[in-house]
Amino acid sequence: MNSKLLVSIVCLTYNEEQFVRDTFDNFLAQKTTFPFEVLVYDDASQDSTPDIIMEYATKYPNIFRVTLYKENNFKKGLGFYGLRVGFNEAQGKYIAYCEGDDYWCDDHKLQKQVDFLESHPEYNVCAHETRIRNDYDSKEDGILFSHTKVNIFLDRTKRQHYTFEDTLTGNIFHISSMMFRNRPIKWPEWICKVTALDMVLFMILAENGDIYRLDDVMSVYRHNVKSITSTQQQFGNQVAFNNKSIELVSQMDEYWTHKYHKQISYVVARYYMSNMFCYLSKSYRNYAMAREMAKKAFLLNKYVFVKYFVIESIAKFKKHLNRGVK
Repeated sequence: MNSKLLVSIVCLTYNEEQFVRDTFDNFLAQKTTFPFEVLVYDDASQDSTPDIIMEYATKYPNIFRVTLYKENNFKKGLGFYGLRVGFNEAQGKYIAYCEGDDYWCDDHKLQKQVDFLESHPEYNVCAHETRIRNDYDSKEDGILFSHTKVNIFLDRTKRQHYTFEDTLTGNIFHISSMMFRNRPIKWPEWICKVTALDMVLFMILAENGDIYRLDDVMSVYRHNVKSITSTQQQFGNQVAFNNKSIELVSQMDEYWTHKYHKQISYVVARYYMSNMFCYLSKSYRNYAMAREMAKKAFLLNKYVFVKYFVIESIAKFKKHLNRGVK
C-alpha cells in the first residue's frame, strides 16, 4: 500500500465504447486534496473500448494503470476476475469502484467519502445515493436507487446507517457509490460462479464494520432495459430473485461456518414469505407453491411467518378499504 495514495478507483469494462469516456472523464474531474489512481481491467472487449482505455493511459500515465485481458474471464469460468485482482492490486488507503457504463455526477464525491471515513473509523464502508438513468423507459429514468424494489425488506429512503444483518436482505446501495477501507478480502471458493457479486461483497465488507450512506446523489447507474409491464412477469422475477438470494445467503452461511446462522435463517424465512405472497397474487394463483413456501418459512422461523403474514394481511386490508373509499 502506498502511504501517500489515499484512493484507488477500480473500474471493470467490457464492450462499453459508448459510455467509458464519460466514466473516465468523471474520474478525472474529481476535486481532491489527495492523489488517487485509476485501475482499469478490460475483460477482452470486442469493440473499441481497449483503444479508448489506452488513449487515457497514455495521456495520464501517472493516474491510469490498465490491464487488457486477451480472453474473457467469464467465459473462462473466472467470474469477476478483474475486480478481485483490482482490489488486490489497489495501493490506496481506500477503494472506490465504478463499472465502465456507470459514472459519477459530483466532482467532490471522493473528497466527501474520504472525509467521512477519516473522521469515522467505526465505519468500514461509505456509500451514497445513486440516480438511475434509463434512456428507453421514462418511468424508471431519474428514480433514486433507494426508491427501487431491489431490496423488499428495508425502507432505504430514510436510513443512513446499516449493519451486517442489513446486507443479508439484499442490496442497500448501488455498487458505483461504494468506498471502503483497503483491507485483505477472503473470497469464498465458489466466488467465480457468482453473478450477483455486489451482494456478496457488501456482506463481506460489513462483517468488518458498519456502512454509512450519504444522502448526496453522486453517481448514475445506467439501466438501459425496458421495464416489465406484466404483473405476472413482475412476480415471476421477484420469485426468481428471492430464490437466487436464498441460494446466495445459504452459501454464505456455509462460508461463515454457520457463525451467523440465526440471522441468515431469519432472512431466508422472509424470502420464503415473499414468495408465498407472490404465489397468492391474483396473477399467479398457485396455491400449492404458496403452501410450500409458507411451510418452509414456518419451519425455519415461526416468528417471521406470523409477523409478515400479519403485516401483509393488514396492508392488503388497508388497500381494499382505500379502494372502497374511492
